[in-house]
Amino acid sequence: MTRFLFNIVLAIIWCALNAKFTAWNFMAGMVVGALVVSIYGHAMGHEPYIRRGLRLLHFLGYFFKMLLVTNWQVAWEVLTPSMHQTPRIIRYNVENLTEAERATLASAITLTPGTLVVDISPCNKWIYIHAMYADSREKAVKDIDDLALHLKEMVFS
Repeated sequence: MTRFLFNIVLAIIWCALNAKFTAWNFMAGMVVGALVVSIYGHAMGHEPYIRRGLRLLHFLGYFFKMLLVTNWQVAWEVLTPSMHQTPRIIRYNVENLTEAERATLASAITLTPGTLVVDISPCNKWIYIHAMYADSREKAVKDIDDLALHLKEMVFS
């Protein structure tokens, strides 16, 4: 987060040095700032800043694809006369996740059409998820595991 804020400061300095505060100039400053922050991070032994941004973009692509699939599934349910739902409440273990990872996972699940986090256990060990299309518990848990793994590897690592 510190490197991102440093990148923003560098972009603002870039705009000030060019005396143009336009969106395109700010984006150019972000690109130049990202290169500077990456080189600085590499010299300090940190993970390259640009690689982290690319991982975040990869997660956003994965999540967008998941949103398209689930939106289509819910739209098909609305447009067809028969019911294809296989609703189920799933108890999912989140004790190996940090508080921020739990909150992000719960938000991502709730943003996905057809799923909703309905409760969190008082001990923060379990979340309870209502899924409209869960043919089997194993497949639903596998899908949530994939989402949690993508979050851990691409957003929080």
